[in-house]
Amino acid sequence: CEVCRLGMGEETVRSRQGEGKKAADAAVQSSTNGRGGGDHVENQGVAGDYKGSSIRAAWTLLNAIGWVPVIGIPCLSLGLLTPFLGLKKVQRLVWRTATVYFRVVLWATGISYTVIGLENLDPDANYVFVCNHESIYDIPIAFAALPYWLIAIAKTVIAYFPFFGWAVALGGTIFITRSNHKRAVESLDAGTRSLQEKPRSVLLFPEGTRSDDGVVRPFKKGGLVLAIQAGMQCVPVALCGTRRIIGRSVDKFEPLVSCRVKVIIGKPIATKGMSYDDRSELADRLQSEVVRMKNMWEKGVTNESDVSTPEPFLNCWKPMPKADKPWYGRVFGEYRKYLG
Repeated sequence: CEVCRLGMGEETVRSRQGEGKKAADAAVQSSTNGRGGGDHVENQGVAGDYKGSSIRAAWTLLNAIGWVPVIGIPCLSLGLLTPFLGLKKVQRLVWRTATVYFRVVLWATGISYTVIGLENLDPDANYVFVCNHESIYDIPIAFAALPYWLIAIAKTVIAYFPFFGWAVALGGTIFITRSNHKRAVESLDAGTRSLQEKPRSVLLFPEGTRSDDGVVRPFKKGGLVLAIQAGMQCVPVALCGTRRIIGRSVDKFEPLVSCRVKVIIGKPIATKGMSYDDRSELADRLQSEVVRMKNMWEKGVTNESDVSTPEPFLNCWKPMPKADKPWYGRVFGEYRKYLG
């Protein structure tokens, strides 16, 4: 799974290396067209060789599987404490446990990540985080980078995976049956009531599936209806570089690339006053903003403070502070400097 195989091609890369106003105009135009290019290998990631490592893949697989019962079984046992602690506390503990697991997997893979734009958010608010989706690593990165109590909107089939799926269900994930419109609507309505009773943030990948080539696909509107119904602000989030790690593949053993990843968090978009009829406009606006931020990353304009080393193993077990506090990977001020 060599990164050169995933790149945009030499001609495309050269065409995207303009400077100044021309580069900015190109980003805006690309956003308008609803396109996001492939990974800009020359400007992003660790220096040197991007060739994947089978040894690292084996080490990551060992950790990804090995820590499931170690972390998952105690996590599931929290369900027994629901009558004493209450469902809200149990679900919050499950989220914290899941975050530890994902950070350990990133450590094992050797992934370093930089988070830009946290200053756009209120540390005490709740949001619907709307992300592009191009790798199985998007979910661990999002949970590790976003210091908010997160639940996800996911396919129903995930709930049936041993340990992992059960823990995901216990954590309050909103499951959607895509093949049944009526049941999907009922799930969204139930999710809205749940968020109103127990305010939390939501992680959403509205493309519906992972991108084959890194291009940001049009956003589906279903999950955004939840944000409108709940009156929650939507935050565009560009996950940049995750496709280089392993790409879209999840069903076969492939070498893993240890590289740098960037999470760019845009400014919240209010949904207060919106109705069901506004869902398409909201989806287009969010998709365009994600594309714009991803394009700017591809041009290398956000490289100034890249974090080059993975989060230390022991640090993975510590609770993350709120969004306005210093922490591994967090860089403040670059969004306003380059993307504001």
